Amino acid sequence: MKRTLLILTLVLTLTLLFSQTQELPDLTVSGESSFKPFLYKRSLLFSPELNMGDSLPAFVPPGVPLQEKPKPIPAMQHRSYLQFEGNMDFGLNSFISYYPDSFILNALTYTLDMRSPISEMLSVHNNLFLGTELSSHFPLSFRFQNVSSQADDFDNTVLDFNFSHHRPDLTIGNVSFKDISAQLGYNYIYQKNLNKPYKCNYLNVYLASCLEEEILNWKTKFMVKSGDFGIQIAPVYNGDIMDISKPGIHLLVDAYTIVPSLEFLYRYPITGWGVLSLSNVPLLEGNDYLSFLEATPWISFSDAHKLKKTPLNFSAGLEYLYPQKINFSLGRLNINNNLRYEIDSPVLISTDNYRIPTLRYTDVFSNLTTVEAFFKMDKLNMHQGLELELAYLTESDYTRAPYRPLLNLDSRFAYGYGNWYFNLDILQHYFTKDHRGHNLPEAIILNLGAEYHKDNSAAYAQLANLFNRKEWVFSEQPGKGRNLYIGLKHRF
Repeated sequence: MKRTLLILTLVLTLTLLFSQTQELPDLTVSGESSFKPFLYKRSLLFSPELNMGDSLPAFVPPGVPLQEKPKPIPAMQHRSYLQFEGNMDFGLNSFISYYPDSFILNALTYTLDMRSPISEMLSVHNNLFLGTELSSHFPLSFRFQNVSSQADDFDNTVLDFNFSHHRPDLTIGNVSFKDISAQLGYNYIYQKNLNKPYKCNYLNVYLASCLEEEILNWKTKFMVKSGDFGIQIAPVYNGDIMDISKPGIHLLVDAYTIVPSLEFLYRYPITGWGVLSLSNVPLLEGNDYLSFLEATPWISFSDAHKLKKTPLNFSAGLEYLYPQKINFSLGRLNINNNLRYEIDSPVLISTDNYRIPTLRYTDVFSNLTTVEAFFKMDKLNMHQGLELELAYLTESDYTRAPYRPLLNLDSRFAYGYGNWYFNLDILQHYFTKDHRGHNLPEAIILNLGAEYHKDNSAAYAQLANLFNRKEWVFSEQPGKGRNLYIGLKHRF
């Protein structure tokens, strides 16, 4: 069964790549279930007649010229959105948003994520976001998050407060700053693992901007995250050298290392087809505790936290656009290869508590090749993806990085008929190792979903993982199996 599905998927991918296409399918945001709100988009990709005033502009690859000036953003027609979802694993999700027409409060969003894969494990994640604009040039947002999770001999409470300010530019005298981002936050953690308490609280600071000068642009980033500080600074040439756009030299600095790196971007538009691109983008990232809790809320923290530095983040990509056809055809083909070296990248390891992992920070070298093809036939959209990833822990004699499948195959089908929307997903994961180096069984995930919408309301259901093949974030915690999701959506 596994071998047959694998062969059929590979054959389907190779044969359909020789087809022709016409349109990019409508975009939806989906994850473990269909809880994420749908983002309805027109079938536009490379067309220069883009409506730049759209609230969600279509993506246009670099190098494709735009022939239309930006239009004013139209007035918002719906200011409220509600979504509620439940599943058979005693899970509950809700999403509530409201956008009042006021400068004092212009955005309010609340999300709830409750999980209970087994009776001994429970997690509740609350997320509240408030947006305001004290003046036309000073937007300010506030976010509060709380995560509470329990398991056998384990209790966890995380509180996170964050104020953020973002603005595209700021001029002080003759000095011009671009892409300004500032955050000030407070983080509190209390855990008890096997009756061993752990308590910490941190002040988090994040500042990033680009100082523009005639010849050089100075990109700077300063952060203090979970007790660790880091600086990223880069003088970037404000021009092109041999068709290489804005090359720069980066320094990634924290309390443990100083790492130099290069930034560059090369684009070559192929007239009537697409874009070839080569780039390297160094990164300094915070390794926020909350980001780990999204994958598994049952995780033990310690003072060993470190920032992640990525000096090598080289990508080579090729995007093809195919001529428009009437019949079933290939609309877009993306081929990308990413070569990456991460310093102090987090991986999960065991603790004395069997079900509760902790974090180990180590260096990871990886190479990820991705092939994506998008097809269209009338009301049927199809996406076929293939990922081949080789990831190794360099400090552990280049053993395989855990929980990263070597081969992923992704087939997604979507069909609209009247007020109905149907989807079929076939996801396949092969050759995965756990944190002890043991092989995990292959996972062939089949998801079936349907949604009925009328006016501004919709009801949907999804039967996930029909074959009940387990997926693990951590092999000593319950794997994700068969589940049924039912939800309602309404906007007004």
